[in-house]
Amino acid sequence: MQTVLDPPEVAIVAAPAAGTPNPLVAQFRAARRVSVPLVAITTPDAAATIQLLAESLKESVPQLAWDAASGLRASNSEGQAARAMVVGDGFDATRGNPQELFTGAAKLPPETVLFVLMANRWLGSPAVIQALWNLRDRFKCDRRTVVLLGTAAELPPELAGDVLVMDDPLPGPSELAQIVREQCAAASLEVADHVVDAAVEAVRGLSAFGAEQSVAMSLRTDGLDLEELWERKRQQVQLTPGLRVHKGGERFEGVGGVPTIKSLLSRVLLGNDRPGAVVFLDEIEKFMGGAAGQGADTSGVAQDQLGTILGYMQDHGAAGALFVGPPGSAKSMIAKACGPEGGIPTIQLDLGEMKGSLMGQSEHNLRTALKVITSVSNGRSLWLATSNNIFSLPPELRRRFTLGVYFFDLPSPAERNQIWDIWLRHYGLSGPLPPDPEWTGAEVQTCCDIAHRLRCTLVEAAAFVVPVSRSAPDQVDRLRSSADGKYLSASTPGVYRRTDATLPPGFGARRMSTLQQDN
Repeated sequence: MQTVLDPPEVAIVAAPAAGTPNPLVAQFRAARRVSVPLVAITTPDAAATIQLLAESLKESVPQLAWDAASGLRASNSEGQAARAMVVGDGFDATRGNPQELFTGAAKLPPETVLFVLMANRWLGSPAVIQALWNLRDRFKCDRRTVVLLGTAAELPPELAGDVLVMDDPLPGPSELAQIVREQCAAASLEVADHVVDAAVEAVRGLSAFGAEQSVAMSLRTDGLDLEELWERKRQQVQLTPGLRVHKGGERFEGVGGVPTIKSLLSRVLLGNDRPGAVVFLDEIEKFMGGAAGQGADTSGVAQDQLGTILGYMQDHGAAGALFVGPPGSAKSMIAKACGPEGGIPTIQLDLGEMKGSLMGQSEHNLRTALKVITSVSNGRSLWLATSNNIFSLPPELRRRFTLGVYFFDLPSPAERNQIWDIWLRHYGLSGPLPPDPEWTGAEVQTCCDIAHRLRCTLVEAAAFVVPVSRSAPDQVDRLRSSADGKYLSASTPGVYRRTDATLPPGFGARRMSTLQQDN
């Protein structure tokens, strides 16, 4: 069952040049050459990282691994003798006791490499910090190395200047292609190159173990079920706090009006440096509005999130567009439809869900999410954010959305006709339309939905709809005034301009009176 849901044009995965070392392996070898004693590696899969680094070491190098449940274990024959120096033949006192581990590690022979799993969970104890710090100069003398592994490199200040931090990124295309081929070969399945390439796109953003398990669970007797693979990838990505892969099937043709923004995004999706994923931030002012100004977040979380996102977008050359307008004006619909339109995933980034109760947890969650986004998009992400109140956003954040700020006004009569046609077809409705002055697209959809559910006419259903132009006229007017001549229009080419039809009642008379008083 070799099928793909709305597949993008997938580039053939190129294998790395022969003899080219993994970047992490190259860094680790360089650290070993100059006898760096303490190394911390952030990794989503500690077992895969240990295997990768272990294969880069000489067979004569004693290798050991420690975890809280199993204690100290030897990884090769040389490691057996080294382990005996620390724990002997009896009870392993290091089990669940990292202080005992680091104290005993001073007895390890030269050249030893000691891998410590979930190290970031143990570095809050002063005794553990001191025991680890005591190894620095001893290990430096004879090329012994402690490798601290964890999902985050959260080092206490006492160790920050003594530990070399490295990062083991999520597997790239060539590594994922190898995983896919190995799993298919193990199941005695032959798959075409284009299926392997499509599978790589489906598991991009997963750890090596996660990709292996997802591929294995998606194998069928007649091939690789790519639809199932995409679903398992969505489930895995959504385990990351604050990330959600949008599952809707919206396309631009299902959104009435706003032709200018649809044209722009279509060209971006098909142009140079095509994005590999859309990152969607809904109502961004709720999370970033507290990063600056008088009401700034005193905890510092919003400021750190702002700095991290600004740095990420700049470092990765991420393009973006900011959508401003009244509620229900199709801002979110366009953002959600952008991914399916380009055959790429739309990842919703919820900064509120990333906030944790522990110090540093929010920052760690955001950085982890950005690593997943980088892997899923292959470093090419398109950022789309919506806002109902752009004034609270820091100017530096607005500047990062290099494709511009677009104003989504209430739809024109011609745009509303398009929207009515779309939703009438969707619900299978017909009949006279109700009066709809300045209705949003969401309100048109609501009217059709009510008519469908109640089996009533559209005119009867309209009695249950209160348009935002009536419930919040001042808010709509402020948004229009702020956008006039300053933001680009989502509906017409160029800068947004208010028309006489969008001016509040009596505006012309009041302005004439003001001019007469001035004279």
